[in-house]
Amino acid sequence: MYFDSSLRLHYLRQSVVGKNVHPPPTPSETFPVYAQLDSKGEYFLFWKFNKTHITFETHVKTLGYVGFGISHNGDMYPADVVIGWVDNGKVHFKDRHTLGHYEPIIDDSQDWTLLAGFERGEHTVLKFVRALDTCDDKQDIKITDGTVRVIYSYHPDDPQHETGLTYHGGASRGSKSLMLLDEVPQGKQTPPDTKHFDFINKKFVIPAQKTFYHCTAYRLPSLARKHHMFKWEAILQPGNEDLVHHILVYTCPGHIDPSRDGASYECYEHPPHDLRRCNRVFIAWAVGGDAFTLPDHVGISIGTPEDAQFVVLETHYNNPGRRQNVVDSSGLRMFYTPTLRQYDAGILETGVMVHELQMIPPEFDNFVSKGICNQQCVSRMTGAHSGGVKVIAAFLHAHLLGMGVTTRHFRNGTELAPIMKDEHYDFDFQEYRLLKEERLITKDDVLQTECYYKSRGLNRFTYGGLSTSDEMCLSFLMYYPKVPVFACLSVPIYSEYRSTQDRSDSALRRYLQTLDWTNSTVRNEFQKHTDDSLYYLECRENHIHHKGTTENPPKILHPYTEPVNSACSNH
Repeated sequence: MYFDSSLRLHYLRQSVVGKNVHPPPTPSETFPVYAQLDSKGEYFLFWKFNKTHITFETHVKTLGYVGFGISHNGDMYPADVVIGWVDNGKVHFKDRHTLGHYEPIIDDSQDWTLLAGFERGEHTVLKFVRALDTCDDKQDIKITDGTVRVIYSYHPDDPQHETGLTYHGGASRGSKSLMLLDEVPQGKQTPPDTKHFDFINKKFVIPAQKTFYHCTAYRLPSLARKHHMFKWEAILQPGNEDLVHHILVYTCPGHIDPSRDGASYECYEHPPHDLRRCNRVFIAWAVGGDAFTLPDHVGISIGTPEDAQFVVLETHYNNPGRRQNVVDSSGLRMFYTPTLRQYDAGILETGVMVHELQMIPPEFDNFVSKGICNQQCVSRMTGAHSGGVKVIAAFLHAHLLGMGVTTRHFRNGTELAPIMKDEHYDFDFQEYRLLKEERLITKDDVLQTECYYKSRGLNRFTYGGLSTSDEMCLSFLMYYPKVPVFACLSVPIYSEYRSTQDRSDSALRRYLQTLDWTNSTVRNEFQKHTDDSLYYLECRENHIHHKGTTENPPKILHPYTEPVNSACSNH
């Protein structure tokens, strides 16, 4: 196969760690997306997709066999894999599955189809296609929206036959989380009048502790008239990529003394009094995320008297190895333009309130926490716009126990398709994601963010909190047109477990810690009581005191069911 070395590459780089980036090889055709899977730059994956199928092309620095697959947990088994190699011009390629630490088994049904295979220099190239849903639930894995953990391996030698593969070794394998089915933004031209502003940590010495939240206040650029911010991207200090877990920028309502510009402090330990109210999310980025660009008709307003004049940059450093004397100047860059878009965008924070009443007991394989945004708060949010508001993107966030996050959507008791769903959430791979279609939110709607946690093997409770070892369950919804409501958060009260003599939160925690969480009945009862519990809810709006209310969980009359794949009806 002939390759034109001048073939113009047109990709969106996805989830590539800066200090280990290598130039990509030239693929056989123009692919919209690629990823470097390993740190040495020896394994590259290119792909494209449509509504029914996905096409992959692997470029691997080996003249032996190449393995590629999909695994829910990122481990080598159970997984849906293919293995191929080129021997004297003949391509060998088989669809397989793994069940343990032994050779992958050849599938009964060969559902991955080879399109091309060849050697070029030191590399083996394999191009293949498969259906997103092969209808083979026993030996294949369905490819869905959200995080997909791909696994890979390679070996320097060709096998002698289809079975009896030589083990690839620990250094020639790995896994990586990708959003395989995220829409690729079309090549948009940056407006010629674009400017940028950097929020960065100025040579901050990262403390030698497991987790640290560092905050810096910034005065936004002084602008003569309204501008729209339309893009942001992370600026990561080379060598510190594994320490910077997430970065948030919050706006500060009202007047902030100009002398606060550049003020630096530990975010949640005695912050300056006037900066405590800087709590509305403006920009969000987390580890694994790429640059984010808003659609052409939407921008985030800056520069008007009603817009924030000050922001606070929050950088969460995750330093489990307690590295010392690390200096960091990471941060975020925002791009803005005086050429206004049609709509102002807003961000709604919804989910479980960050509070110790979010409680995850030990020994659960799938514990569910729910954060409710009731119809009254949604009505306040949409009241200024009779046609409702439209969600364009979402950012889902949990911590280390999180296995999945879903933002559910109800209207008059009927559940609609989820606004966003990630069944295989990865703490180390988070970013804002554009919805495939804008989602209308009306005054009759209820939102519910659910997080799914695995605490099996733990001998302690995990509580809601700020540390990485605590938990969170949040969904940041970007929408338009902008309204004053900026957060709708709730937390269960657990009335069933509270003593009549002492109804305090501390008494509740002490009692729950006496229960036998290895007992499935205890676990099932706690999940049910949590689901049915009254909730304390806050609907937070600019310039209004956030008085909480006690609410019942929403009544779901008609749950949503996933559409059936008609192609599988005959299987």
